[in-house]
Amino acid sequence: MSFSKRIRYYIFGLLIGLAVVYFITSKKNTEFNYLPIKRVINDLKKKKWVFDETFTNINKDSFLFDIEINFSESLINVDTCNTYQLYKRKKIKFQARNCTKKVYFLNFSSSK
Repeated sequence: MSFSKRIRYYIFGLLIGLAVVYFITSKKNTEFNYLPIKRVINDLKKKKWVFDETFTNINKDSFLFDIEINFSESLINVDTCNTYQLYKRKKIKFQARNCTKKVYFLNFSSSK
């Protein structure tokens, strides 16, 4: 078997494999969260949200969009609940206390 024929078989098999993987992951609405920020935000989205009185007029649909997490200011593995320091568009600062079943959003402050 010539080298060019082997390359054609390889490319054909690779394309079939990529098509199968694409259709499987698109049907299941799969997300690949490899970065720590994406993993934390995905975990926050899955749980029930509880807001304190400092949060007023919050759009809950796009609340966790464009969020940055400062891990150096966060308290992780200290208690049963991890507390993350979150920033939205570098203007809004708040904390998220991530417990097993609920997420408590605390200390909303805006620097407008």
